[in-house]
Amino acid sequence: MKEFGLRKRLEHAIRVRFGRAYRPPKIHELGATMFGGEGYGAWPCLTQRLNRESIVYSFGIGFDTGFDRALIERFGLSIHAFDPTPRVVEWLQQHPQPADFKFYPLGLAWMEGELAFAAPTHENAVSGTIVPDAVLNQDTVMVPVSRLSTIMSNLGHDRLDVLKIDIEGAEYAVLDDMLESHILPDQLLVEFHHGKRRKGKYPVSATKKRVNALMAKGYQVFWASRSGRELALALN
Repeated sequence: MKEFGLRKRLEHAIRVRFGRAYRPPKIHELGATMFGGEGYGAWPCLTQRLNRESIVYSFGIGFDTGFDRALIERFGLSIHAFDPTPRVVEWLQQHPQPADFKFYPLGLAWMEGELAFAAPTHENAVSGTIVPDAVLNQDTVMVPVSRLSTIMSNLGHDRLDVLKIDIEGAEYAVLDDMLESHILPDQLLVEFHHGKRRKGKYPVSATKKRVNALMAKGYQVFWASRSGRELALALN
């Protein structure tokens, strides 16, 4: 775990990705802790807002549960982890997790039911997608998916303290659905995919639109990755 305060780097990263005209809100130098080591699955959280009763949803596990295990170890909380990827389900069967790691082979989406899932094309890769345009002309399998509001209702949760979503392009429709459902997690960790997948499918403007919508609901960005695609936001 690594302590850091990154307002200047945050502003630079966001401006690089979104253009000089885009200005993040003026915020205090918020301290955050990075959980998950240096792996691709590492994310920051504002630790003063978390305790063993915190409700954490982690969508998109991949082959790296370092973030989830670090939160469990630090706070003694339970992680509700979701990933419909067949390779991930198989990997987790071979790599037992702590008892407080609650896994569901379910995808997060903007609808209920099943969607075609395009598996990654490289043998050792894990990042597939359920985005309709991205699965055209690819080998797919059907996977179960559900809306965030339905998942929360089924698990008996009326709030989220941390929501992490790394869902390979589906985040745009999911965020729209989340806001329409008036679901506002205290901390929101999102990997955006502008510039990835099919060229032009996710322009920077699509990410900026969602970030602006979140800020209009009272969120502030407290961390950005060097690429500007991974953002961590918190409610005021």
